[in-house]
Amino acid sequence: MKQGDHTVRSIQAVFQDELKGLYDADEINSILYILFEGITGWPRTTLHTEPGTFVGIEYSEKFKDALERLSNGCPVQYITGKTWFNELRLMVNPSVLIPRPETAELATLIVKTTAPLVKDGFSSIDIGTGSGCLAIYLRKHLPLVYMRGTDISGDALDVARSNAVTCGLEIDFLRSDILLECNEPVDKKFSLVVSNPPYVTLKEKLAMRSNVLDYEPHEALFVPDDDPIRFYRAIATYAGSCLEEEGVLWFEINEAYGKELRKMLEASGFSNICLLQDFHGRDRFMKAVFRSR
Repeated sequence: MKQGDHTVRSIQAVFQDELKGLYDADEINSILYILFEGITGWPRTTLHTEPGTFVGIEYSEKFKDALERLSNGCPVQYITGKTWFNELRLMVNPSVLIPRPETAELATLIVKTTAPLVKDGFSSIDIGTGSGCLAIYLRKHLPLVYMRGTDISGDALDVARSNAVTCGLEIDFLRSDILLECNEPVDKKFSLVVSNPPYVTLKEKLAMRSNVLDYEPHEALFVPDDDPIRFYRAIATYAGSCLEEEGVLWFEINEAYGKELRKMLEASGFSNICLLQDFHGRDRFMKAVFRSR
C-alpha cells in the first residue's frame, strides 16, 4: 500500500488486487470486514455506505502491516487477535485453533439438547478445549452447569482462561493429556462430555491451505493415517469412567469415520448413537449415551 492510500475505497482496491491470488473477492471482503472492525472499530456498513471516508495515517499503517501478513498466509483472526464464536468475541493466537463455524454449530446443538436435562449437580467437561470456545459457550448458556476444560497445551489454556475472564464466567481449566490419562482413575463424575479433538489425517494435509498449515497448531489438527480415531478412542475410554449413568457424549468428527466411530462407541458401552450433519450436509457430529454394563 502506498502512503497516500487513506480512504476506505482505496484500501479495498489494494486488498482486492494484492490478495486475488490467495482468496476470491468475497473472501477478501470478509477479511476487510474483520480488519475494519478490528483496526478502526467501524461497522462493516462503512465499507458500503461511506467508501470515501478518510482513514488516517495511523490506521493506514496498520492496514499495510495486515496486508503484508495476509500475503504471507497469516489468518486474519491471528492479525486482529479476535474471532467470533456465535455471539461471543474470543481472543485467539497461534497457540490455539481458530474456531470453525461447524464447532459453533455443535455448541448450539449441545445447548439445545442439554438445557432440558440440567439439574442440581449437573457437570460437564470439554476435552481438548483450545481457545475454550465450547466450554465458554456452554457455561454461558447453561449457567447452572459446572464446567471444566482440559488441554495438553499450557499456552492454549492461558488463552482459554483469558477468554473466560473476559466473558465473566467461572470455568476450571486443567492441563491434561487425554492419551496418557484416559485409563487413570477419575477425580469427578460428569453428566456431559464434549470434545472437538484432532481429526485431520496427514494425507488430508495436501488439500489444506497454507494459512492453516503454516500458522495453526498441528497438534490440535492432525492424527496419523494409520490411527485416525486415536483421540476418540481415548476420550470414549475416559468418558466410560467419568460419565454418570445416562450421561451424554458429544463429538465433532471427521466425516470419513462415522461408521468406525459408531462401532467403537458401541463396543465402549454407549448406545442411542446419533450421527448428525452440519450445515454443509456432511457427517460432522456424533452424540451417544453411556449406560454401564
